Order: sequence, then structure tokens, then C-alpha cells
Amino acid sequence: MNNTKNTTRPRSNTPIILALLLIAGLAIIAPPTLAAAPGLTAVPAELNVTKAIATMDAAFEEGNWPRASAYAELITQHADKNEIDTDTVPADVWCKWGYSLRKMGKYDEALAAVTIGIEKDPDEATAYLNRGYTYLALGQYQNARIDAEETLRLERDSKTDIASDRAIANDNTSAAAYNIIASGLLGEGDPKNALVAIDTALILRPDHVNYLNTKGVALTQLGKYADAVSVLTRATESEDAYIAPYPDAVPPEENLKTAQRLYDENKAPDALIIIAAVAILAIGAGAILLQRRK
Repeated sequence: MNNTKNTTRPRSNTPIILALLLIAGLAIIAPPTLAAAPGLTAVPAELNVTKAIATMDAAFEEGNWPRASAYAELITQHADKNEIDTDTVPADVWCKWGYSLRKMGKYDEALAAVTIGIEKDPDEATAYLNRGYTYLALGQYQNARIDAEETLRLERDSKTDIASDRAIANDNTSAAAYNIIASGLLGEGDPKNALVAIDTALILRPDHVNYLNTKGVALTQLGKYADAVSVLTRATESEDAYIAPYPDAVPPEENLKTAQRLYDENKAPDALIIIAAVAILAIGAGAILLQRRK
């Protein structure tokens, strides 16, 4: 019989415990990092606000609304977390944040952001345009028109040289303001005055696809279906792409379908047109004969 005892010592857990304690200690003393905002792949521990604004601007120009929005939010949060007065955040950051949120369909959040931007810089005309389109998206048509009128007031005050680049910029901004006014009036069921406003926008920016779209809607509401079809066809065939001010806006292609359907439903049948023409000719011929007999 083999009476040899097993002399192997039990394995110690000490190294594992020490390793876990080391990892926990490193986690505790490691510098904190900012949580990644939506649209960001990584966020630095220390935010360089200047670079963050530059990145936001680049994303904004590219139409990358989630990224632009994420950086705008990050900039404002950085100021708050570091106990910096959020008034130091430029108004432009708030306005671009609001614009990006509107493009993403987050209308209530967009309204809150751009309103802060306006409070910080109440003399910036385009900020009122920004909020005006947000009001349209929310169905607050009167507020939209009020902001558009404020845009026009500020543009009139700043327009000093009709031949300058600034004057051209004013025309673009003013045209957008008239488009908001027209859209607001359409929302309130006043297509007659809406048509006057949108025609003013088209004088400033002839053949602008967005403004043609608004005019087509006004003509449709007025029951001028043939004219609406003509104008909306021009909009759909424009070389310029239609840029929706917000996701729920109806594009010219859809408005054209509506106008065409209403035109087809309301036009007189061809047979009736022929009968009417024959009747008119007969009446005219009869009148001539009676005149000759006198």
C-alpha cells in the first residue's frame, strides 16, 4: 500500500486580490472624463471650447445636425459643470444648437435653445428667422409672423447701401421673412394675404424653390388649381434643391400632387366645354343674323 501523502500546497488567491485592488485604486485616482454626447465618438477630459466651437461650425456647414447639436450641448454643459457663467457661451452657439435641433425634428428643444440665443443677442435678425421657422413647425403661426416682422425691422435699420453685399444679404433674409409671414398666414387660413407676402419674397428672390412651393400652396387654397400646378411644376423642375426648413414641411412634389388632383376633380368635362363653345358660337351667329335683318 502506498502511504505517500500529497504534499502540494493549496493555490493562494493573494495575487488575484492584489491585482483587483490595484485596478480599483487606479480607477479611483484616474482623472474624470466627460460623458460622450450623442453624435460624438469620444470626448476629451478637458474641453477646449475654441476647438469645440470650430468643430460645431464645421458640422453645421456640412449639415451634420446630430454632431453640431452634440457639440453645442457639450459646450454649454462644459460652462455649467465648470461653474462658468453660461452667458459667456456665444449667442451663435445657442442659435446653431436650436437650428440643428429643428432640423432633427426636436422642435420644443429647438425653441428653448434659440430663444436663449435671442436673449443674448436681440439684434441678430437671422436668429428671429431661426425661431420663426421653429414656431411654424410647432403650429404657432402668429408667433412665427411676429418674429418675421422683427427680422424685417432689424434688416431695414441695418440696410444703408443698396449696392453693397450687405444689402444683398438683407434681401435674402427679408425674402425668408416674407416666406415665414406667408406660411403663417396660410396656417391661419388667409391665403389671399399670404399670396401678397410670398410674391414679395419672390420679387427679392425670383424662382426660389421654397418660395415657389409656398406660392403654390397659397394658389391651391385660393382654388386657383391651374396656376398652382404651373407654379409647383416650376418648383419641382428647378435646378436648385428644395431644402425643408423642418422635417414635417411638405415638399413641392407632394403639393403638386395635391394641386393636380384638385385641378382634375374640378375641371369641366371636355364634352361640356365643347357644348359650351358651340352654344356661344350659335348665339354669336344668331346675333349677327338679327343685326343684318334690321
